[in-house]
Amino acid sequence: MRWSFVGPLIGGTFLGMYPMMTTPILIGGAVDSAQLSAEQAGGGGTLSIGAVALASMALPPLLRRFPGRTPLFLFAAMLVVGYLGFVIAGDFAGFSLFALLGGVGSGGLLAGMAMRIAKTPSPDQVYGIIYAVATSIFAALLLALPIVGGAYGTAVEFLVLALVALAMTPALFWVGDDVAADMVGRDAVDGRKSWGMIAIVIVVMTIAFPLYGGVYAFSERRAVSIGLSPAEIGATLGAATVMTMLGAALVAWVGTRPGRTIPTLVTMAIATLSYALVLGSQGTTLFVAGMLAFGLMQMALNSYFFGLASVLDREGRIAAALQGYSLVPYALGAALFGTLGNDGNLARLAMPTVAINIIAVIILLPVLIRLDRAAKGTAA
Repeated sequence: MRWSFVGPLIGGTFLGMYPMMTTPILIGGAVDSAQLSAEQAGGGGTLSIGAVALASMALPPLLRRFPGRTPLFLFAAMLVVGYLGFVIAGDFAGFSLFALLGGVGSGGLLAGMAMRIAKTPSPDQVYGIIYAVATSIFAALLLALPIVGGAYGTAVEFLVLALVALAMTPALFWVGDDVAADMVGRDAVDGRKSWGMIAIVIVVMTIAFPLYGGVYAFSERRAVSIGLSPAEIGATLGAATVMTMLGAALVAWVGTRPGRTIPTLVTMAIATLSYALVLGSQGTTLFVAGMLAFGLMQMALNSYFFGLASVLDREGRIAAALQGYSLVPYALGAALFGTLGNDGNLARLAMPTVAINIIAVIILLPVLIRLDRAAKGTAA
């Protein structure tokens, strides 16, 4: 895998991940700098991520009609202007406007990168490399920003984010065309799109991603209920972030060399175990083990699902759309778990969550097996 090829994709996807990864800074800054209520700040954060999702789903046809780098630079400019706007936003309307602008910019970049990654021979590995590097950069950035904000004010955090996005934008000069001519018609099964398999992937994401989002959203609440101190909670979340980078790196290394079925099933098995431990454990040791397992599978799960979408449609439209769509059930998971566990008894959700994730695995399994058989047939 040539870094001259992957490097620009890392830069573009890093910008596409901006609203999701910087949500804590976005919400905290809205409260402290723009003097918004917690409810308004949360609404702005939801609007930003919602804009990413909708743009990523809606923009692939436009990117196919206008290929090349110009739309990407336009999206990057929208992102930079959006974060610069947060510096001066003084009310909910202004904050929401810039959240929408930046979200659409990131969503366009996410779609553009997905359409390029889909043409690669091993999109799973490419996603693994991208997520490992991008997550590492975000981890360092999120570690430094609160220090900067404490010293110079919250608005400076948004300025730093805008400048980092601007500094990353030149990477877009080196991205290639979104779909190479020789990749058209090279979808996973007999050179055709299998809409049935694509529909199954959508169903599985609809079932599985609310679990993924809900468990993560309430992991801190579970830590508190178990009795972890604030310092222990911070250390656990930090360790889980390290495991996230490790999981993405493992995908970059393993990819689909053993086929697609085994690594995907292993990843979802680790997810199932982590859900059981995070939600159901009553002791510190098992809870921490669950959080480490959750971190290990977090970006690996994304890599294999989006890689799967990429081989089902080498033009990249499905992968781009599903990256946006995945944010919808993921975000709804927090609301679902909040409603079902509103009495504080999240532990009772452990077994239903495990059972639902196993059902999702069973539904997905025939797709994985069929793709592996098709790959062996092509190789033969």
